[in-house]
Amino acid sequence: MSRALILMYHIVADPLSSREAKYCCPPLQFEAQMHHLVAQGVRLASLDEISNALDGSVAWPNGAVAVTFDDGFADTFVNALPVLVRYGIPATMFALSDRLGAHNDWMSTRGFPERPLVSLAQLREMAAAGMGIGSHTRTHPRLPELNAVQKRDEIRGSKARLEDLLGCNIVNFAYPYGLYDDDSRRAVEEAGYRSACSVRSGFNGPDADRFSLRRIEVFGSDTLWQFRQKLKFGANEVSRFYPIRYYARRISARLGL
Repeated sequence: MSRALILMYHIVADPLSSREAKYCCPPLQFEAQMHHLVAQGVRLASLDEISNALDGSVAWPNGAVAVTFDDGFADTFVNALPVLVRYGIPATMFALSDRLGAHNDWMSTRGFPERPLVSLAQLREMAAAGMGIGSHTRTHPRLPELNAVQKRDEIRGSKARLEDLLGCNIVNFAYPYGLYDDDSRRAVEEAGYRSACSVRSGFNGPDADRFSLRRIEVFGSDTLWQFRQKLKFGANEVSRFYPIRYYARRISARLGL
């Protein structure tokens, strides 16, 4: 089957509260997951490679896994980058161009712990280490709630600022909260991005919508067994019974039931 999987992480650190635990992958757990990918010989791909494959300029990376990080938390620099470099795993971090060196105010104002975001110096070091940098807008708004001018300012403005700060093309985008509408999608394409990631679960194939790529979220509570199941089935929620239901649905579909 021609399919590729994109993993989505947020915070690679121990949780500071029960409320954020879902979004925090403890460092030892993250390293175990990356070790598993390498030890199992999983085909690892960058978002750029997936974009090239969607263009038809390279072969589709069958069975590939891509690693992404949303929001630009400093913990990604501290805890994830060394692991990625050690294992030679390509990855992309979606940063907020106007929040470098700030904190996660879109979360802390809703009762989540305050966490620092990467500084410009850290972002440059990550790019120099080979990590792909993408845009997550300027300030992490809910794009469908903005008017057309505001959307383009967040989408196009973040691209221009990151390119100016880093001296490289920013071609990958991720929708904050995974929220977008037709105009948001159109604005991303008009701005010159090559791909945009959503939070819709599932695999991506050669015919995927490059501006609505699917991703699988890795939760802080995921055991290594659950991580393996997510890789296998392309689903956010897995359990001991999920494989039974999955194969039952496939059999039913083949039989036309």
